[in-house]
Amino acid sequence: MFEVLRWLFALTPLLCWALLARTRLVGAAVGVVLAGLAAALPALEHDWIFSRAAVEAHAGYPVAAAAVITAGALAERRLRGPRPTSVHGSRAAGVAVALAAHTVVAALGVAAWSMFLGEPYYPSLAELPLPPGLRIASDSGTSPGCALGGCTRTLALAAPAGQSPAEAAERLRAGLAGRGWTPGPGGCLQYPHGWLLDDRRVQVWISPGEGGVRVDLVGPDLYHQSS
Repeated sequence: MFEVLRWLFALTPLLCWALLARTRLVGAAVGVVLAGLAAALPALEHDWIFSRAAVEAHAGYPVAAAAVITAGALAERRLRGPRPTSVHGSRAAGVAVALAAHTVVAALGVAAWSMFLGEPYYPSLAELPLPPGLRIASDSGTSPGCALGGCTRTLALAAPAGQSPAEAAERLRAGLAGRGWTPGPGGCLQYPHGWLLDDRRVQVWISPGEGGVRVDLVGPDLYHQSS
């Protein structure tokens, strides 16, 4: 049920524009832009692309979609003249109500997410910049399960030839520190997972081992990240 609601949220602007469009050229152009905006939401949710502004993208999606639809309606007005006041007028009013409700739903959803955030998350590999020469030899992925307060993704990194695991680990720490990672609880390094609305921080523990470097990437929830 929740998945259906998510898809409905993503596709609402496209459905609204399908009811509103009056020309092939503008209709197709606006449809392509709206489809691109809608596709970005599941891409962010399923980690096909990574952005620190994922929450902001969901919050701003209705506003961006409404702006695109408004621009398309104005362009069609220039091409076709004012919209007839009968059927087309009632459609425009209905679309305006639907887009307003769409924006309210997004605002309520983000507010609820901020208030009741409790689930940890698996960090994306895109959140861990590796120095040249270090490569991922193995990755536990997102299947091990989450303990209380965090989801741990364990990586084994292969050190380049001629570099000991201890040297490679120190090089990784120095590289992360140079990219803005800061000391966190328990000796880890941490970095913001989100941007303005998401206060969580991805954490990393680095330790040299036999033949390589062990890295534990942890995605804690908001309430455990500073414990």
